[in-house]
Amino acid sequence: MFQLQILSPVGEIFNDTVDEVTLPTDKGEISILPHHTTLFSKLEEGTITVKKGGKKTIVAIVGGFLEVKKDHVSILSDYAIKAENIEIARANEAKKRAEDFIANKQSTADLIMAERELQKSLLELKVAGKIKHHS
Repeated sequence: MFQLQILSPVGEIFNDTVDEVTLPTDKGEISILPHHTTLFSKLEEGTITVKKGGKKTIVAIVGGFLEVKKDHVSILSDYAIKAENIEIARANEAKKRAEDFIANKQSTADLIMAERELQKSLLELKVAGKIKHHS
């Protein structure tokens, strides 16, 4: 087992000892097991799958960085949320607001923020759909 910590700007999303973590890097999806070699990598948008015992935890992320040192894995993400905490109705509302905002073609800064919100909402809905489908 090794220690896994996932941090985002809103705080700590996950911190526990785990058996394995699979995540999306800029070079493709990788899995980290105990005693993994030291590694630093850029993360892409997608899902992190954490395995401990027979239990899986899914976390949606929007970019960030991964650092592996000895038996400690740190993930610093621009945005992260556990799949179990995704509220589908709220994500749908955020998606609609962002799409409306983009359609009205506001300033460049506002457009970038709206596109970012749309990206997060679509990721949350995708992850929530996967979880619901597998349940």
